[in-house]
Amino acid sequence: MSAAAGAPIAVITPHFQRMPGLLARALASAFEQTVGSRVLPIVCDDGSPVPARDEIASLPAAWRARVVLVEQTNAGAGAARNRALDSVPEGTRLVAFLDSDDTWRADHLANAEAALAAGHDAYFADWCSFNFPGTTNFTRIGALDAQAHAPVPDAPHARELGVSPLEHIVRDGGGVIQTSTVVYRHDRHPTLRFREEFYNGQDFFFWMDLGERGARFVFSTSVDADNGEGVNIYQGAGWGTERSLQRLRNELFVWTSVRRFYRLTDGQRASNRRTIRNLQAGVVRDVLHRLRRRQPVRLALLRDIVGMDPSILALAPWVPMRVLLDRGRAALARAAGNHGARP
Repeated sequence: MSAAAGAPIAVITPHFQRMPGLLARALASAFEQTVGSRVLPIVCDDGSPVPARDEIASLPAAWRARVVLVEQTNAGAGAARNRALDSVPEGTRLVAFLDSDDTWRADHLANAEAALAAGHDAYFADWCSFNFPGTTNFTRIGALDAQAHAPVPDAPHARELGVSPLEHIVRDGGGVIQTSTVVYRHDRHPTLRFREEFYNGQDFFFWMDLGERGARFVFSTSVDADNGEGVNIYQGAGWGTERSLQRLRNELFVWTSVRRFYRLTDGQRASNRRTIRNLQAGVVRDVLHRLRRRQPVRLALLRDIVGMDPSILALAPWVPMRVLLDRGRAALARAAGNHGARP
């Protein structure tokens, strides 16, 4: 066995949950890995309503003694991951991310080690979400054609990511890299941290920043993790909800910032503009939805959105027309279907 194969693997877990039992379940899935004797969980309690201390106390004593706990007032997932990263022992080769409401399947870390053995810097894998039973997220999202990427020797189901993380993420407005499946070579990138100014999307920037540093990515088509039903940035932020406009604002902040941080190709700029335009249309639709139902609109939030990208003002008059056209097409389709169904 090589020294690398026997080295500890740090597991970074930010914790903010309102439902008890989730963190304990996540940590159990880390300790129950086929290489579980080597995991070093580092949990940052981000001012969680369900304290991490209570969750850790419920674990068996042998596991409990191995957990490193960091506590802070609420500052967001990016800041919590950074505080945990600050506690990674110097020289640690591999760091894995595991959100407190997710769980790993038993071979996840072993799969990652096998795939990274060829010299790559970062690994991610397919995963399943409780929101979409019966399918994996690579299949559902459809943004990664595994057959277009070269296989990794001696690592079943693993393939080299044949494009940069920047290209993969910007091309379709997100890509498929899920944080709880990522394992990376911390010894090669010990100073890299999450961009804390972003409420969501910090993980996108972390992967793209890794790529800008020359990191090579590999991925696996095996399902390595399951996404759980805990507190997350999209919870309660669906269409027409109180938080939906805030969510759209946060996503606009992410995608309007990409062009500031990275040198984009013409194709990437076009993809980024398309993502921004779709989000802007979502903002206008959301405001119209609220006005029609006489729901309040936070003007300060709207001013913030316009300030990020004033081009939304040019788009605003066209969205109601597009809504009407879409409704007209749908009505015509229904009428044609009803006509065709007559005997």
